[in-house]
Amino acid sequence: MADPLDRASASPPLIGMEGSPLDSVMPIVLFIAVDKVLGLPWAIGAATAWSIKVGIQRKRRGSPIGKFLPIITAGIVIRGLVGIATDSEAVYFGIGIATKVAIGLVVIGSALIGRNIVARFAPLVFGFDDATVADPAYTRAMGVIAWAVGLGELASAAFDVWLYNRSSVDGYLVIRFVVNWPLTTAIMLGSIAHLGRSLAHIPGFPGMTALLEERMLHYETAVRSRRRGVTES
Repeated sequence: MADPLDRASASPPLIGMEGSPLDSVMPIVLFIAVDKVLGLPWAIGAATAWSIKVGIQRKRRGSPIGKFLPIITAGIVIRGLVGIATDSEAVYFGIGIATKVAIGLVVIGSALIGRNIVARFAPLVFGFDDATVADPAYTRAMGVIAWAVGLGELASAAFDVWLYNRSSVDGYLVIRFVVNWPLTTAIMLGSIAHLGRSLAHIPGFPGMTALLEERMLHYETAVRSRRRGVTES
């Protein structure tokens, strides 16, 4: 999560609510281009700066994960500073890989001890009401999803290690993007489908499609409201 170059391989934008494809691709493009011209420290700085810009924009738009953006941004900045200070590709990419491992273990561990962080985070994204969250089916479904997310992070980290040891930096970044994006997309869509099936029996549950449409409408309304406020000021 705290890897600016992993924004291309992190969870895809929720129903188009977060940024654009350019936000995902630009850190990689900047890193490769600047690295060839100015060297690694400048490449790290360029990729980090773009990711910070994207984070600020998402905060202003009212991102569903707005509460976590300062933490994510701090991680990006710290990783960038360490990479620049060491001037080491291994250190820079290694921190990103270690972050994936840590996330995977924390997510799985939280599910094992009954404090599933995915279950606690999901209502902020999907807008689940209290009745849905209190239903045992929600707990069971989120347990399955937590394992899927955690194992997906660990598998992605293992692939990154394998790929880094067998390719150039450019190849590592491009191939990782091509492989990890479909993987995380599949996990996200599979999780949404699993939730829809698992929660369908709950009285009054509108279905995942309706919830996603409602959240997107809420988000777009908030964005328009902020834009009007800026224009009026």
